[in-house]
Amino acid sequence: MTWIIFTTASLDGRIATTEGDSKLSCEHDLQLLHKFRCWSDLVLVGANTAIADDPGLFVKRIKCSRQPYRGVVDGKLRIPTNLRLFRDQPWLSMVVTTTYGIRSNPTKYRFLINRGVKVVIVGNGPSIDMKEARMRLEEMGIRRVLIEGGGKLNWSLIKEDVVDRLEITYVGRVLGAGVPIIDGEGFKRVSEAPLFAPVDIRICKCGRCVHVSWIRSFK
Repeated sequence: MTWIIFTTASLDGRIATTEGDSKLSCEHDLQLLHKFRCWSDLVLVGANTAIADDPGLFVKRIKCSRQPYRGVVDGKLRIPTNLRLFRDQPWLSMVVTTTYGIRSNPTKYRFLINRGVKVVIVGNGPSIDMKEARMRLEEMGIRRVLIEGGGKLNWSLIKEDVVDRLEITYVGRVLGAGVPIIDGEGFKRVSEAPLFAPVDIRICKCGRCVHVSWIRSFK
């Protein structure tokens, strides 16, 4: 089972400006992202990303024999029901939530079930134990997960050490402020943080980006 975070960031580690502008990727980077979508069984975003960007998460820029599941991590079940994920082929959509989220929004839960959305319940909530979520998804046959998360989801995955690989495209811009790749309370000691080792570094054809592949290292 492999969980990969794919993100495109500025040189100072921002994935969006203070105004929410996240248009950092060139066409080559977008094609690479869609290759990873095609590889995956599930493309996963957090609730904040789903609400702010309303992504479709389909494979579009390359030829692919099938579409992966498209999912949202939302322990409180606060995402709106009019998202593209629930309008376009909802039977390919998935929501990872908690019993807290369902109790708080029973009508929304019934709507999702009636639309054919797969609802995966992990714990009592409102926060989600991502290690348990990973185990639940593996039991369902979901083995290759691509995370296109914002800083909050990325932090929860890093904190709980469930990420196997990082695929990061660094764009030659400095934003100065904005949304960071990882957004959380942070580790108190360097030794507490999971270690990743670079295994591939590629300069993009556009000449303005560098893509670095990192794998989880236990040495």
